[in-house]
Amino acid sequence: MSGAVTIRRFALDDLAAAARFGDAARALDPGIEPFAQQLRHLAAGPRSALELWRVAAGNDGGVYGLSFAAQRDPAQRVYDYYAAVHPSMRRQGIGRALGEPALASGAVLRARVRDDAIPGIAFLRALGFEESGAQLFLEWSGTPIKAPLKAAARIRPASRKDQPALQALSNEAWAGAPDAFAARSEEIAQLVSGDDRLVLVADLEDKPVGYLSAVQLGRTLAIEEVAVLPQVRRNGIARALAARALANVQGAVLSVADSNRPARGLYRALGFRQTARRLVMQRPA
Repeated sequence: MSGAVTIRRFALDDLAAAARFGDAARALDPGIEPFAQQLRHLAAGPRSALELWRVAAGNDGGVYGLSFAAQRDPAQRVYDYYAAVHPSMRRQGIGRALGEPALASGAVLRARVRDDAIPGIAFLRALGFEESGAQLFLEWSGTPIKAPLKAAARIRPASRKDQPALQALSNEAWAGAPDAFAARSEEIAQLVSGDDRLVLVADLEDKPVGYLSAVQLGRTLAIEEVAVLPQVRRNGIARALAARALANVQGAVLSVADSNRPARGLYRALGFRQTARRLVMQRPA
């Protein structure tokens, strides 16, 4: 590409070009997150904060930089934030310009970056981000799963009538968790209505006590949440949910907080292996 780029607001019409940018830039720099497949879901989801999204648009119609944000905790004004610039156009102030609306929003911003992505870490620190934790990215490649111990809970697919129960379960399961958030009602509705989604419910004495939600990305299942009520944990319910989800897929990916040792132990026992470690960095309001 030759010539200048223009920083402007992101529009839904930019989705295709932005996804192509994500794939092309990642091919040159593996430190760029693989966001292309999830971009449409992020942009159209109820947590999207499109007023903070920006693109660096070239005069050839291509996208050469992108920043986006999503509400993590609306009550506390916490946003997940990400920015990427094509490797050939770095060190020109484009990244900072893309992030200006989010940086000026007065919200707390959280970002994730690979722990070996030194330029990305330096960029975030220059914007005022500080390390606050870490997440592990895990992958499962069809390793045979030992039959789980018989759990007292019954595992079944979720249906629309489960929406109120899943909402209450999400609120209770994630209460007080520092690195998670409860799903909103509109998100619960999306979980049980999407053709590319898998939602499983664990019933104990005819009452939902846990659920797993995931989205199918090609041949890979991306597991988003595994939530179990605190009072019934350590009874094999999470393992039973995960084993059922993996029964008919060739591969799966997920992320887990580095500090969440019980979850890490569960996924290791199921045959997941770590593929990356990302720092969680936060910029105060």
